[in-house]
Amino acid sequence: MPPRRRQRPLPRGYALFNAGVRLVAWLTSLAAVLMLAYVGKEWPSKSQVVVAGALGCAIAMLNDSWDMLATTDASMIVPRLAASRRVLHDLFSMALCVGGIIMMWVSNISLSSEKTSEQRNQEKWIMMALWTLIAVVAWRLIFAVWGCVDCSGDARRAARRRQRRRRRRNDPWDQMGIL
Repeated sequence: MPPRRRQRPLPRGYALFNAGVRLVAWLTSLAAVLMLAYVGKEWPSKSQVVVAGALGCAIAMLNDSWDMLATTDASMIVPRLAASRRVLHDLFSMALCVGGIIMMWVSNISLSSEKTSEQRNQEKWIMMALWTLIAVVAWRLIFAVWGCVDCSGDARRAARRRQRRRRRRNDPWDQMGIL
C-alpha cells in the first residue's frame, strides 16, 4: 500500500468560514432532531413517521461535526474526509431527510375540515418540524454542490500530478540519469 500523502491545511479564513457554515447547519439539524423527538414523544402515533428525518439529521450532525473538527484542527491530527466522501455522506443524509419529509407530509393529510385543539396543536408541531427538516435538506444540498466544486478542484490537481509524472517518465534525459 503506497504511503498516504499528507493533506495540506486549508487557508485559515476558508477553514473558519467552512466551520462556521457547518456550525449553523449543525444547529439547524439539532433543532430538527429536537422537534422530531418532541413530536414522536407527544404523539406516539407519529413516532414511526419521524424516524427517517431524525436519522437523516443525526447523520448530518455527525458529518458536520467531523468536518468542523477536521478543518479547525491546526495540528492536523484529525484527517479531513475526501471531498467525494463528504458529498456522499451529505447526499445520504439528505435522502433520509427527504424520505422523512414525504412521510410527515403524507401522514399530516386530513380529510375532515373540523379539527380539535389537540389536532391543531399536533399539526402545528409537525409543520414546524417539517420546515426545519426542509432547512436541513437545503443545507445538505448546498454542501453537496460545494463538495462537488471541491471534487473538481481535487481532480484538476490530481490530473496535473499525473501529467508531471508522465513527463518525467518519458523524458529521455531523466531516463539516462543525466538530469
